[in-house]
Amino acid sequence: MNSIKVEVTEILIDASILESIERDVSTAVHYLKPDCLLTWEISILICSDIEIQTINRTRRGKNKPTDVLSFPIIDLNLPIPHQIIGEIVISWNTTLHQAEKIGHSVRDEFYRLLVHGILHLFGFDHELSIQDEEIMKKKEDEILNLLLGESNWD
Repeated sequence: MNSIKVEVTEILIDASILESIERDVSTAVHYLKPDCLLTWEISILICSDIEIQTINRTRRGKNKPTDVLSFPIIDLNLPIPHQIIGEIVISWNTTLHQAEKIGHSVRDEFYRLLVHGILHLFGFDHELSIQDEEIMKKKEDEILNLLLGESNWD
């Protein structure tokens, strides 16, 4: 059985996002997972800038807030039928700020960060090269179009 644990700290988040997150994470993971992976687990924490800064400092040695963090656990080289994929942490404060700055709806910006985090869990990394950045961006757009409909996600 697949398991998606969503934890929200003491912040106010749009209830419509929480209502659809499990279905949409399942869709995204199904799109990316290898065939041998039959069941899986993923953990998502939605928190404040202060909380994500603490996690970023503790886990990555970077003492600053960020929009999304991903901590993969899955080993795609092992054909194990059940794996813990990993953890995603999203700052709600930064989601709100970036949505306004970029001109996305809050929902679209949250999903952009969520999909970005899921891709990192599956080994995509935009920081390795320009080619890897293009591959990850293309895959991010594909999944966002699958979840939210066709749009320009730049």
